Amino acid sequence: MTNYSYKLGFIGAGNMGKAIASGILSHGLLTEKDILMSDIAPNASFGNVKIVADAAEVLKNCEYVILSVKPQIFPAISDKVKAGACRCLISIMAGVAVDTIRSAAPDGAKVIRVMPNTPCSIGRGITAIAQNDAGEECNAFAKSIFDTTGETVSLPESLFDAVTGVSGSGPAYVYYFIRSMIRGGVDAGLDEAVAEKLTLATVQGAAEMVRRSSDDLDTLIDKVCSKGGTTIQAVNCFDEKDFDGVVREGMARCVARSKELGKS
Repeated sequence: MTNYSYKLGFIGAGNMGKAIASGILSHGLLTEKDILMSDIAPNASFGNVKIVADAAEVLKNCEYVILSVKPQIFPAISDKVKAGACRCLISIMAGVAVDTIRSAAPDGAKVIRVMPNTPCSIGRGITAIAQNDAGEECNAFAKSIFDTTGETVSLPESLFDAVTGVSGSGPAYVYYFIRSMIRGGVDAGLDEAVAEKLTLATVQGAAEMVRRSSDDLDTLIDKVCSKGGTTIQAVNCFDEKDFDGVVREGMARCVARSKELGKS
């Protein structure tokens, strides 16, 4: 039986890796001494967590390993992954299927695929965990990791391209809309800082209204729009420009790219 030096390792100490590690540490799930990271950046740092240059060191010395690299990087490190000794690989790579990861996993290692999003960095993320055969212990530990970064849901892996299109990439869509609202406020004469404050409070409040209300979205929209009023002018414009269609087409392209990554 392998005596591991670390409980958890990260291949990739970028934004998502650090966001996940931050949640783990802030909730006391693990300590800095329990975590080892690898990154090719020569000056990479994260508190007192040890960061090494060679991914092989992480893969041989950590019981659990999170693959937090871009999917395009995975083929270049697959040989090191195969030579590792971890008990379980947890992948956050978009588009890379469990079967692909399993083919490069150390003998006997379990594989879990997850899809988090960037609000994990502030504890408000949502992470989908693919249903799998990794066993109760590995799944419980994986869930405990992502519970520290927000909410988790369990879904079939066949839906993960759709998850990528909704929650994985979704924060960028919301940021885009927020930016447009701020610009619209400035166009109407507001100071940018005031426009930003009004916009952020509106988006946050509206999201909470959707969460709490028993009304469906069409009803909530109608409740803000009065006939011949102001709001309906904006909503009519959105309809005329097929805003709904543009958003859905963009999401479809995102999902299609996720599927392409899975085939490469």
